Amino acid sequence: MASGILGTGVSGLAAAQFGLDTTGHNIANVNTEGYSRQRVETESTVGNAFRSTFLGNGTQLAAITRTFNEFNYNEVIFNESQYNYNETRLTNASRLDNLLADPDTGITATFEEMFNGINGVVEEPTLISARNVVLSTAENTVKRFNTLYEEVAVQHMGSINEEIYTSVSEINSITSEIALLNSKIQVENAVGSEGFAPNDLLDSREQLIKRLSQMTQVDTIQLDDGTVNVTVGQGVTLVTGAFALPMSVIRNEFDSGILEIGVSTKEDSESKSIVTDQLSGGSVSSLLDVRDEMIMPAIRELGKLAIVIADSFNRQQSLGRDLNGEVGSNLFSDINDPQLVLSRTFGAVTNPVESKFEINIRNSSQLTTDIYDLDYDGTDLIVSDAKGNVIESFDPAQIAQMNAGTELTIGNTGLSMAIDTDNMTAGDRWQINALKNGASKIDIVIEDPKLIAAADNYFEIDSVTNTNNVSLSLYEINNVSNASYPSPNNVPPLPDPMLQIVVDATGTQYDIQDSAGNSVNGGFQDIAADKIINGPGFTMQFEGELAGNEVFNLTHADNDLIPNDNKKFGPGDNTNMLSMLNFQSKKTMDNGLNSFSEGYADLVTAVGVDTKSTEIARDSYQTLLSGSSARLAAVQGVNLDEEAANLIQYQQAYSASARIITVARETFQTLLSAAG
Repeated sequence: MASGILGTGVSGLAAAQFGLDTTGHNIANVNTEGYSRQRVETESTVGNAFRSTFLGNGTQLAAITRTFNEFNYNEVIFNESQYNYNETRLTNASRLDNLLADPDTGITATFEEMFNGINGVVEEPTLISARNVVLSTAENTVKRFNTLYEEVAVQHMGSINEEIYTSVSEINSITSEIALLNSKIQVENAVGSEGFAPNDLLDSREQLIKRLSQMTQVDTIQLDDGTVNVTVGQGVTLVTGAFALPMSVIRNEFDSGILEIGVSTKEDSESKSIVTDQLSGGSVSSLLDVRDEMIMPAIRELGKLAIVIADSFNRQQSLGRDLNGEVGSNLFSDINDPQLVLSRTFGAVTNPVESKFEINIRNSSQLTTDIYDLDYDGTDLIVSDAKGNVIESFDPAQIAQMNAGTELTIGNTGLSMAIDTDNMTAGDRWQINALKNGASKIDIVIEDPKLIAAADNYFEIDSVTNTNNVSLSLYEINNVSNASYPSPNNVPPLPDPMLQIVVDATGTQYDIQDSAGNSVNGGFQDIAADKIINGPGFTMQFEGELAGNEVFNLTHADNDLIPNDNKKFGPGDNTNMLSMLNFQSKKTMDNGLNSFSEGYADLVTAVGVDTKSTEIARDSYQTLLSGSSARLAAVQGVNLDEEAANLIQYQQAYSASARIITVARETFQTLLSAAG
């Protein structure tokens, strides 16, 4: 009987001791982040059989459990992931938005200053000081483009790349720790007495998973041995049991300035699976999305705007005469400089031998910010958009033309292509990114104010046959040194009375002929989709639907056989300068949808809307995260008042159990005395 009382007392003493230890552990970790309050679970032991009943035999420890709710925890890590995604996106979007929208750093104010300067020359074409203002404001515009490019493409992209490197390193550190904890938990579950869960190790692992969810969306798979497999994004495995699969930062196969994320069994492995597009949620995915959806499109949009401005003013300069009476020269750097046209194509690192392409901007008004894929299948050279839609397919005969230096148009992209170096093999791939360096390469090339071409050109175009009232106008004068260029210095065509632009009966081909009907252009040629046609030293453009058999006359003001006093040069002529002033509102961009200012305003608006919508999403997930975190804390958090009450309870139980042992000892002593 005494041993029964003693055993019961000892079991109660042990249970109270477990309670005191656990309560003290809870109190000590009241401020430990991620700690789950622990609770002692006891159960009565099986009693001793005595006659027709069982005598109680005390208590035993059943478990030390965590007050943890899996559903609440999963809710927290999801909201954590979404909040950090939007917070990171908002930080970067706000930086870009502030840069573009601020009058001191944006480009709108420089547009206004430049057009104010142009208006001064319109009013006083011969005033040198007014012309100097145009050059000064044009230079300010160039510098503003260069500065914006530096800030967005170099500084902002650089900081994003640095964050990607840092984040991937931290992810690898976290997943390695999770894998290590998995191995410890597996061991503890296997050898621990009574098979009790290692609560503190579980807390540490869940805290690491929560940290991981801040950088990328996390899913876990619980295994029977207590370990978890960790996947991120769209099922990318980073931890499986006691093994972590490291992430790596690698260069994009086309553009080394763009970083991709890969996963492999070993960090130094050469074979890596690219998972950039499979990540979602968290700060890392946000960095990648901001780069791909905001930063890089903004760089290309700025490049497009710079190219359209340079092209528009350069072409208009060529269509006028400067203060010396000469054909106007480029105001800005040539958008089709030989080095630039070779820099617009990026070959895949897997291409065995380098091939080089010349990508010329043929019609800047058709430019979009799209990047095009270029693939060679062994027979055809295929240009596709980002969705895989074929834009143009060049057959072997056309490839031979491009190898010979002939530029062929690429659909309605505003681009044309020739081949500089042909080492193509089947399977080779390239990307065409014509706008990447547009804002960084724009420059002003005129220093002499007299070279501003304010006066009109010396050509006049009249229609002879024009059923549909199609408009034909000069697009650009690009080579006055061409032997067939219609000027008094070239015989022929001048002093031939005129040139004729002749359209065939189908309205699909054209020729340029002298007055005797001889071609000065090599015979009939196809009319491209943008209706820009090439002449000897100049280009022209049709507007309207050609019916066929149209004929137009082109005459020169200095042709003595057909005098044209309307086109005689005068230093006070401001006709061409008025055309430049019209660029302030003329729809020169996006297939005639936007002016310069409207094109830039579209960019600022798009970034601003994205920034605001991201802020709304951030605030929403911040509220959701706060609520879910509070619910989880209510379950797992340590309440000091409750723990203080538990201390008293376990202390009293300990004292009572100790008294049971004392009674058992006294009873035993009484028996010994009676026996003695």
